[in-house]
Amino acid sequence: MADLPTSPDRSPRSVGFLLSQLGFVTSGRFSDALEPVGLSPREWSLLRFVAAAKGQSQQALAEQLGIPPSRMVALVDALEERGMLERRPDPGDRRVRALHLTPEGRRALARAAKVAVEVESRLCSVLDEAEREQLIDLLQKIQAEQVDRPGVHPGIARDHPARGRAE
Repeated sequence: MADLPTSPDRSPRSVGFLLSQLGFVTSGRFSDALEPVGLSPREWSLLRFVAAAKGQSQQALAEQLGIPPSRMVALVDALEERGMLERRPDPGDRRVRALHLTPEGRRALARAAKVAVEVESRLCSVLDEAEREQLIDLLQKIQAEQVDRPGVHPGIARDHPARGRAE
């Protein structure tokens, strides 16, 4: 059970508060760090999934990530206009467009991955490697009971707030 802070200088001993506070701060720092790369965290996330999906259709990827079709179109359009993604016809179905990274998209993804590592290194600088691994293990244990898509950040859909299984 969480205790209430007695002053603004003291944090409650609350997992929810601490995760929320650190998540908010880390999200802002990550967004700021990605700015020079020219990507938002959502765009970085989508590029990661496109790279891993290797030619998956826009519709299938949207379903996998839980992104509403209109949001997916807007995200892909923006990245395509900036030369990071391209839609290619599917050889098996002319109506389907497969998503692929362009060379510029691969370069941006590589730069963003370095930024992500740097942000996490700063975040975890007070932990040794064993503590960092233990923290990840504990958070994944909680995550397994709270989220439906463990590898997908709920912010990628943005129109739909994160919803846990208990709702």
